[in-house]
Amino acid sequence: MSKYQQKPYTAEEKRKAIETFSEKIQYSPRYSNEDWEYRHVIIPKQLVRYVPPGVCPEDVWRGLGIRQSPGWEMYMRHEPHVLLFRRPKDYDSVHQPFSQVMGSRALNLAGVKK
Repeated sequence: MSKYQQKPYTAEEKRKAIETFSEKIQYSPRYSNEDWEYRHVIIPKQLVRYVPPGVCPEDVWRGLGIRQSPGWEMYMRHEPHVLLFRRPKDYDSVHQPFSQVMGSRALNLAGVKK
């Protein structure tokens, strides 16, 4: 088996590993340029085998236990355990955060007006 082929694993093995190691995921502070906001995420080496090669779609990286606010996309892998993310720099100003939207709805449901 070459170093690029992954050893087969069961869904139960993956679930247990994610449950065990997802709290050890490290998130960098955000950094930016004129157009993009960036951050990198370091996953525990025990989870690397569950990450498919290359860039992963959102449902895959979220399925590994990575938690980030909306709008982030994985655009590169620096090393097998370092995943790089970006989103447009003005994302928060264009898209109201989910917590504010849900808070407003809760107030409206309770009959309280802003």
